[in-house]
Amino acid sequence: MTGLPQNPGSSRSASSSTARCTGTLTVDLVWGNDMDVSGSYMRNSRVAVGGEVTVRVTGPVRRDKKTTSGRIEFDDLPCGAYMVSAIFTGSDPLVERARREVGSTRWNYTAKITSLDGTLSMDANTNKCNFFVYDMIQQVHDSAPTYTYARRFTFGLWTRTVPDLAGSWAEHDNSANDKTEGWRNITYKGARAEPVRPGSILAISATYSDATGHVGIVSYPAPATICAEVAGAKHTVSVIMQGKTISADGRRVVENDWGFRTSSSPATNSLNSSAAGIEVKK
Repeated sequence: MTGLPQNPGSSRSASSSTARCTGTLTVDLVWGNDMDVSGSYMRNSRVAVGGEVTVRVTGPVRRDKKTTSGRIEFDDLPCGAYMVSAIFTGSDPLVERARREVGSTRWNYTAKITSLDGTLSMDANTNKCNFFVYDMIQQVHDSAPTYTYARRFTFGLWTRTVPDLAGSWAEHDNSANDKTEGWRNITYKGARAEPVRPGSILAISATYSDATGHVGIVSYPAPATICAEVAGAKHTVSVIMQGKTISADGRRVVENDWGFRTSSSPATNSLNSSAAGIEVKK
């Protein structure tokens, strides 16, 4: 048969190709609140995870990358559906030391104790979250912040030195008068925020009859996985990793989601509270 137009496919060489669909996927790693609680709460704290996190994308291709900044980019990804997983792969000596005490009743409210270095003591029937933090810091860094208060009696001046209080750890103060000597309060919210890494000290101030708040050590975040779609151009997703802390809760040392709760009294339980502060070793 003649006179029919030639099939375009019949003249295409085997080596010819069309433009390949690719894109860039930016992954933000953020601390999460209440990931295991039903209901509508502020799960994305919008606070970046510091420390080493390994991120894997699995889809048309599989790639692994590490970051310590709370953000990472995967360039030139073939278009398609991906699973994005994140797991904390770093370590911190303060977290490792504190984890050894989880379950311990040494810092119980009813106990009268002496610090592990033998220099300080605390009476029975007192909150000891600050004492636990002191002991862990002193064990790892050889020194920890203390607070000395004085009372004047008719027979003279009485002074006592104790571990720095939760309220002091929560203060946003890096001046020469900062009570938490050797530690630096960081800005972890807003445009100039620093990522929060495990081993930081998280405190939330509050007015109680027998305490100035609560303080603990930021632990490792839980692993997390989400789905993402790359369809050319640039895409950004957030992987929310549930936050945890290690602290003395009045009965025993616990590793739980205190500091990362918005479902229960967030003013005293969430790092997003205006009363919260985070400090890192200088």
